[in-house]
Amino acid sequence: MGTDEEIKISTLGMNCPKPLIETRKALNKMQPNQILVVEGDHRVSLVEIPQAIKDTGQELLSVDDQGTKWVIKIKKVK
Repeated sequence: MGTDEEIKISTLGMNCPKPLIETRKALNKMQPNQILVVEGDHRVSLVEIPQAIKDTGQELLSVDDQGTKWVIKIKKVK
């Protein structure tokens, strides 16, 4: 498994707290230095996920708000 491998999950159509739960589940299965790409459309999760990521010590790479959906990239640190 390459360290620069991206793992993508979609939380489109899911409401709080499901996108955050799915993000945490995916991160738990990943190796350090892998990138998680989460897409979704629940507006509250667009704020909630980046805050939770900072609290867990993972690296928030980007938050791309595309209007009808968003994409968040996270680097697994530990």
